[in-house]
This record gives sequence, C-alpha cells and structure tokens, in this order.
Amino acid sequence: MVKLKYKLRKGLFLSQIEPFKTEGLPTDSFIHKVVPGCGATTLELVFARNSIIVVPNLPVIVGKCNKMNRDKQGRKLRKNKTILGVYESVTEADIKYYIDNCKSHKKILTTPEGFTKIKNVLGDSIYDYFLLFDECEKAIQDIDYRKDIINPLDYFFQFKHKAFVSATPILPSDERFNNFKVVQIIPDYDFKEDITVISTNNVIFHLNKIILKYVPEVEQSERKFFIFIKSTNRIKNIIRGLKIENESAVYCSADSKSKLKFNELEKVYDTVEGNSFQKYNFFTSRFFSAVDIDYTMYSCDPIIVILSDIISVEHTAIDPHTEAVQIAGRFRKPIPADGDIEAIKDIYHISNYNSELTSFDRNEVNAILKDKKQLYDFVTKFRPKSDIEYFKRFIDEILMMSGFDCFMKDGELNPYMVDNFVNKERVKKYYRNKDGLINTYDESIHFNVTGDSGYIYYNISDQDLASITDTTSTLTVNDKISMWTREIMSETSGKTNFGLVMLMQHYPKQFGFIERYGWEEAKELDYDINKIQSVLEEREKLKGLMPMIKFIHNNFHVAQFYTSSEIEILLNAGIKETGLKHLKPDLKLLKSGALLSERTSRIRDNRPANGYVIKSYRQSI
Repeated sequence: MVKLKYKLRKGLFLSQIEPFKTEGLPTDSFIHKVVPGCGATTLELVFARNSIIVVPNLPVIVGKCNKMNRDKQGRKLRKNKTILGVYESVTEADIKYYIDNCKSHKKILTTPEGFTKIKNVLGDSIYDYFLLFDECEKAIQDIDYRKDIINPLDYFFQFKHKAFVSATPILPSDERFNNFKVVQIIPDYDFKEDITVISTNNVIFHLNKIILKYVPEVEQSERKFFIFIKSTNRIKNIIRGLKIENESAVYCSADSKSKLKFNELEKVYDTVEGNSFQKYNFFTSRFFSAVDIDYTMYSCDPIIVILSDIISVEHTAIDPHTEAVQIAGRFRKPIPADGDIEAIKDIYHISNYNSELTSFDRNEVNAILKDKKQLYDFVTKFRPKSDIEYFKRFIDEILMMSGFDCFMKDGELNPYMVDNFVNKERVKKYYRNKDGLINTYDESIHFNVTGDSGYIYYNISDQDLASITDTTSTLTVNDKISMWTREIMSETSGKTNFGLVMLMQHYPKQFGFIERYGWEEAKELDYDINKIQSVLEEREKLKGLMPMIKFIHNNFHVAQFYTSSEIEILLNAGIKETGLKHLKPDLKLLKSGALLSERTSRIRDNRPANGYVIKSYRQSI
C-alpha cells in the first residue's frame, strides 16, 4: 500500500491544514489520524459535498446530531436539520423527507444496520455520495457478535469516493482494499498520555484501593470516576460490592439498560446526552469509541479506569493499541469557550491474567481454519438426503460444531471473521502472564507507563473466587471461605477489611453462621464454618429439647441409680407430658439433659440389676 504522511500541529484540526482544508478527506484511503479528536469526522460533516458516515453505535449519532443540529444561537433545530441520524426507529420516509428538504449538502450519519434504508431511498444516486466508515476497526472487532456491521461493505466499493478512518485502524485482509493508500496524520508534538498499568490477582480489590486513594480529592474538587468494562453483569456486581448504588450511573445499550433497571439500578442510560455524570460512571464497549464527552459534560480532572477481568469474563480483554487509546480519547479537551482550563487525566488499566489463554498467530489461525474447512466440506459434500427432520437437524448440528460455519458469508470465507479471530488471539497474548499487559503498553506510541505500574498481590484471588461454582459442594465452599477468613483475620484489624466485606456480601449464608455464633467464639474454632455450623445445629436441637430437659431435671435425681426399664418408663412419661412425640425414650435422649455413669450393676430386690447413675445435670445449651 502507498503511504502518505501529513503533520498536525498542536491545537489544530484537519479542517485547518492542507490538503484536507481544500480537498477534504481523500478517497480510496485508510485515514490513520493517530490521535482521537483531531476532527476527521467533523471535517466530513462540514465539507462541501454530500456524505454518508457509517459509525459503530447509536450514541455517536445522538452526540453528533445534538452538537450539529443547532441554529446560530445554539438552539436545537426541530426542522431543516443540518445532519440526519439514521438508526432503528428512523424510517425510510424520514430519510426521504430529509433528502427532499435539505437545502445544503446532505450529511447522513448511520449505524451499519441503518445503511440499507438509505440505499432503498437513494437508489443508485447513493454512489454519488462520499462514504466514510468511521472507527473502521470495529468492523473487525465486533463482527463475531454483530454480523450486520459489515453490511455497508457490500456496496462500499461501488462508491466513487470512499474512505476508512480511525485513530486506531486495523487494516482488513479483504483483497478489495489492496489498491487503497494509507494516509497518516502525525502530530508534531508529544501526544503520549500517562497510564498506570496494574496487573493483579484481584481486579475489584485493587479498584477499591484506587477509589480510596482519591476519596479526599473527589470530595474536595468533585473529581469523578469513569470506569470502562465490557460486561454489564460485572458492572452490577462491582456497584453492589462497593455499595455505591446511589452514587453511580451506567451507560450501556438499551437491552442492557432494561436488565440493569430490572436489577434495581436506577441511573442507567443508553446515551451520554442530557444525563449528568455521577461520582462513579460505568461504560460498556458501545461507548469506547467515537462518542465525544466534551469538557462541559464532565467538568473535572477525570479519573479513568479500564478494567479487564479475564478470569471471570474473558471478553473483557481490552486492546491497549486500539480500545484503550479510544477510551482515553473520549474526553475532549477544554476549548477556549470553557475558559483557561487544562483537564488532567489520571488513567489506569487494572487486569488479572490467565496463563491458559491461547494465542495463535495468523499462520496458526489459517491452519486451524483449514482443518475446520476440511470437516465442513466433507459433511457438506457427502450430506445424506433425507426428509426426516431430526436427521437434518443432526447434520446441521455437526456443521455448527465444526466451528467453520460462522466464518462463511454467501458461500465464501468471510475475511472479516478471519481478521476477528486473528485480532482476538493477538489481544489474548497480552493477558497470559503478569508482565504481558505492562510490556505492551511500554511499546505503545500513545502511552507512557508510570512508575506506579506493576503487579499487586491479594490474599483472595479472582481465580479463587471463580473456583466456586453452582456445582461446588457446600462443604467445599465452607472450607474455602473459612481459609480466606482465617488469612484475612490474621493480617488485618477485622471485619472492616474490604476483602472480608466482599466475601460477606457474596456468601451471606456462611457468614450468617459466624455472626450467630459470635466472631470471638468463631476465632476459637479457627473460623471453621463447618464446625461452627455443627455447633449451631446442635444448639438448635437442644433448644427444641428444652421442655424434655426440664422434665429430666425434675424427675431424674443426681446420685440415684436407674435401671434401663425405669429410664424408659420415665422418659415415655416425659414425652407424653411435653408432647414431643417424635422423640425416642433412649439413652441419647437422657444424655441431652444429664451426665451418666458407665453402665453398672446394683442389687434390687435381692437380685442384680443393670443401669446408670445420674452424675449431674447438663446446665448449658
């Protein structure tokens, strides 16, 4: 590929430098803008030509439309909008109305899924528009769970003028791009940002440590946390574990929003527009790129925390070369209208690691796909013809199990799925040991790794917690929690320890036994929950026997000898009197209220008789 390079001075945007100022974004190009926020998308939105811009997610569209569709006084335009956003609820009639009534150059922002509606309205005239695919790496990163993201590419190469753009592009292996050129926008200033990279065996424990570190600053200067993680379920657990429900907001998809609302989290949004940030703000992957968070929205020195919990959720791996760069770039610098302000970011990436992760290179991926294809082709070629429904389903299941079907599109190998496979394997390599992520950031052109980076160890690890599943026996769960509790209590001041607090929230049943027994008493039993549970169960049994124990105290006398038959007669009388009909009149019942001698003999009526002497009463229960 031909490579062209242009320098960008600090404080300038692409619309202010040539050749972009005069000619706009070049066609048949991968535009590698290096730094987010240099104005490539905005340039296309204002440049004098009709444009369609494909963006990865709805929040991007909402943000751009909210910013651009305003009059000179800054008021929102309700009619004659400058740009049109196309997404799920926008109809073809809405698009046609905009096309027919827009008096200037048409500017249409769309999700990949909305592109077909535009094509239906414009017909072949669509190819006269400039087509820009924004944050183009998403076509590769997201296709495994979002097949329609590459739909516009079925038409992309028919456009006369077209380009891919991103600060962090991943060049696709699609051969149709072979004649494209790479246009690189290189800042002529130091644009690296400091990042503290923490490798640890417990991600949430270290997140809590960072939060505690900033408590004075957050309270005094109203600094806010912006926490990025690819799992709404982990977000829910973190918020509950840290007990920050009333101080948190979550930004996610509409579907995830409904689920979190169902779980009683109130401040959950699918757009940043019109919603004020809280002390703790959590973002899922749809907010990692393209969304502009202007200074007027966050108004502080943001504390940005990227979380990767590979042990619990493997797909929370964040690519330092793309996603981390995009996350840091969401926070736009103050503009002159904001006053003489400089926003300082504190950026962290906290992650655990898993030495069992695979990490195949492209050659290995190709070999794996070749093997999968052989099985797929064999089953397809020799597929028996049958009208039996269950047999057809069985063959379909075999094809699905081969794992190759998902790599196919219209009967051909889908290069974007192959690139997705290669990319995921590349990223997993960074998370296979405690040094991998830090070393990767060290090689980045976007970040300076701070001296506070490194590995942090905690007594309880994410691997430990993950070892307890729904199938783990209660005895094993109790043993593990007993061991962790012993370790924590031997090294800390007690129940205020964060690790212990988290365990108590996740395992209330086990810690309920300790609370009922008493922490001081539990210490004497070495916090052994199985032993504590046994003692409590014995106590409960004795409590149920109280009426019978009182009967024993009143009717069996200390130092007196009772034959076995006398014992049975007296106990039967007690059972009848107390109504405890489930009890058996045996020695076990008598021993619940009295201490007995060994079996002995006495002379009764001039004859030897076997029995027991009451030595004393059991006083405590």
